Amino acid sequence: MKKRLKILIPLIVGLFFIYLTFELTNPDERKLIYSYIGSAKIEFVLAAMLLGASADVIRGLRWQLLSSSMGYNSNKLISIASVFTCYTSNMAIARSGEFVRASVLSSYTNIPLGKTLGTIAAERVVDICISLIILITVWILQYDLIIESLFDDEILLYINDNIAIIGIVILFFIIVSIILIKKIKRLGRFFNTILEGLLSVTKLKSKMILFVMLSLLIWTCYILAFSVIKFSVPELSEIDSNLIFPAFVVGVYSISLSNHGLGVYPLAISLFLVNFGINTELGLTYGWLAWSCQAIITLIFGALSFFVLPLLSK
Repeated sequence: MKKRLKILIPLIVGLFFIYLTFELTNPDERKLIYSYIGSAKIEFVLAAMLLGASADVIRGLRWQLLSSSMGYNSNKLISIASVFTCYTSNMAIARSGEFVRASVLSSYTNIPLGKTLGTIAAERVVDICISLIILITVWILQYDLIIESLFDDEILLYINDNIAIIGIVILFFIIVSIILIKKIKRLGRFFNTILEGLLSVTKLKSKMILFVMLSLLIWTCYILAFSVIKFSVPELSEIDSNLIFPAFVVGVYSISLSNHGLGVYPLAISLFLVNFGINTELGLTYGWLAWSCQAIITLIFGALSFFVLPLLSK
């Protein structure tokens, strides 16, 4: 029952937000959104898709640095294909992608499952750090604008005033969780293999600079893929370029709430832009175009990966 709920709840959340989008718009507004999306310039849409796919390819190549730091050789195509299977799996079952990717890598490269999970966890830690750096950068550069436009609620103001304490509490719970996991003997050995994979970043040595550069390049591709959408529809020129960066951050943190951000991602971006005077139709157009470009790439290359992986093993 719990497993079914874990699968169903994110899907229900996504469908609910799609329903909410319909409730927040009238037929004329939806018709306008469809016309905007239909008139999108194909060259910019393809550019967004290409940049998104490039980020995922680079992610696959980056993982090879971690596997080699532990003494394992891996095939580039298998590593890249595992990334696309990860995101395709997330579209079907939320947050299942990392386990699917770890299983694929373990099966096709003969690396212990715990170590593949650990290396993927290490990647996630790096990506979270980068996303936090982006968030902090946006916060510092546009602090007054964000506070005045978004932080009208007392709870949000409280979070803003006590962000350091909240961060310390979260860190405390993470440390306690790690200690408890280490004390459970049945999970001890498996946890050690995960820990070894997690610490693979520290073994990169001379390749550390390359790892950092690839990590920054991944996020640069993601940001550019999101940014070029602004030029795909003439009406989107109304959106101030200064809003693109923070809107991207909103999208990043909303995508995990449902299956690959289904329903949530476009509405979150729209609600963010509404705070700055951008009408709902344009906000939803931007959000759905950005989400669709990544979803199409994920489905196409994910399907190819599921087909190609067995051939590569032979």
